[in-house]
Amino acid sequence: MNRRSYKFTNKKHPTQAIFSTILGTISTCGIIAVIWLSFTMHGATKPGYGLTGLLAVIFSLIGVILGITSFQERDGIYVLSWVGTILNLLVLVGVGLLFSLGLRA
Repeated sequence: MNRRSYKFTNKKHPTQAIFSTILGTISTCGIIAVIWLSFTMHGATKPGYGLTGLLAVIFSLIGVILGITSFQERDGIYVLSWVGTILNLLVLVGVGLLFSLGLRA
């Protein structure tokens, strides 16, 4: 016989983890849009691109803090905590690499 096992639990995703994932998604989309638009314009960027990049960094910093603090909640599902923290850290590392490439040129 094929038995299906169900596990019922009252665990939930921490609210900070959800916000961290949302901020990471917004930051990732913003950075990708800025890089793509800068590339298509051959480096002739507008001031709004810099503001978008700055907001993406601020959102990522807040997202990392929220992601890390979401691990402190007891009896939670930590999938979104990991996703949000890693996504925000990748954005911060990516922006850091962009800055380091810009300093070399």
